[in-house]
Amino acid sequence: MIDNNFMLIKKIPYRIDTTIYYEQIRHLDWPVFLDSCYQADREKSPYARYDIISAEPFVKIYSDSSLTSVCEKSQTYNSEEDGLKIVERYINQYSKPHSEIPFIGGAIGYCSYEMKDATKSNLRLPKMSMGIYDWALIVDHFLQEAYLVTTNTDKNTSKNWSTYIDLLSVIKVNKENNFIIKGDIAENLSIDEYRDKFNSVMSYLEEGDCYQINLSKQYKALVDGDSWQFYKTFRNLNKSRYMAYLDFKDFEILSGSPERFIQVSNDVVITRPIKGTKGRNKDPGRDRKNALALKESLKDQSENLMIVDLLRNDLSKNCDIGSIKVSELFELESYPNVHHLVSTISGNLRSNSNMVKLFSDSFPGGSITGAPKIRAMEIINELEDHDRELYCGSVAYFSFNRSMDSNIAIRSLFRKGDELFFYSGGALTIASNANDEYQEIEDKAKIIKKTINFFKES
Repeated sequence: MIDNNFMLIKKIPYRIDTTIYYEQIRHLDWPVFLDSCYQADREKSPYARYDIISAEPFVKIYSDSSLTSVCEKSQTYNSEEDGLKIVERYINQYSKPHSEIPFIGGAIGYCSYEMKDATKSNLRLPKMSMGIYDWALIVDHFLQEAYLVTTNTDKNTSKNWSTYIDLLSVIKVNKENNFIIKGDIAENLSIDEYRDKFNSVMSYLEEGDCYQINLSKQYKALVDGDSWQFYKTFRNLNKSRYMAYLDFKDFEILSGSPERFIQVSNDVVITRPIKGTKGRNKDPGRDRKNALALKESLKDQSENLMIVDLLRNDLSKNCDIGSIKVSELFELESYPNVHHLVSTISGNLRSNSNMVKLFSDSFPGGSITGAPKIRAMEIINELEDHDRELYCGSVAYFSFNRSMDSNIAIRSLFRKGDELFFYSGGALTIASNANDEYQEIEDKAKIIKKTINFFKES
């Protein structure tokens, strides 16, 4: 046991398969799993180093419509204050010095795409749900270490500390529950309907309203059983670096995102937008050609650069003047179903700002709206027949040690009752082709559909 004055650290045996840890604590309240989906046979990446697991938050914060509810010590009150402002206050209240540990306690949860839209109500999910957690299991795949950490902010953590250690040190094999998909996937946009909306986007682009607009479609399936079984299969097929499973009891979040939104560590800010996609091919030669074609595509480079400029502007609201740099431009990243172009932008967080404000001021991420952001979002709201909810929102953590990380919630699903929802979309510019863009949407949804087919009722 290590005690460094403001936190306790207890090492436990390291396991490469971190789903085993999560299974030991998933019976607890509001269990969360931030999953780098580390693969031992894959080249080491700084973007797939840590997994974070926790449960039993001492505060729950969730926003519906114009009200935010805060539940602490069995007392619940409603506030008209912005949900992230309340999160910011808790992080500041329990602030600790910077440390290399990514999360020592703090907020974990998600923000929906519509979080800032006061006109949106009657959504299936809260616009934001965050738990304030006082302990976590951190799994460091580079050092092959696993340890529990707490700041002992909440007295219940001290009371339950030995229980958490026992649960996660002595692994028990749990019985696997069933999960089934009932019937076929329902889609809300056919190719012909997509073409109509595509043509409307082209009109806006030609008139100069925007130079890039993201357009998406919704999928839905009826389900029964334990969603965790679906997630485990999904992660093995998907293998993305910013995956997550959040069980908030009334609903579940299953994120398969490959995209980082914003990370802050030691006041250094990093964002890594994805823009530019090409489907994979089973034939290795054709697959290499697809990757090279994407890497050299002027159209995709142009789309990527538009979003790089947008995010540079977003970061500038909270970063030191002159500190914003583009360290990587149009880097190729490959996943089981698609190749992507990724750029990396960094900056230094201003001393009079903070990570929650930075996140809020940059939300939602520009890579999934288009540019200019506000006008693109207005057009999206007009043309799309669905609320995005989790899709294009973010799963995030904000640690008491002033570190944070977050994803763009693409390739992600949520379950409410017996319904499982997911979405897929893509950016449109004046150079876009309707058939190609629709195929890209289907390529992005391929792994989720493959997982669904695995669980289809026979």
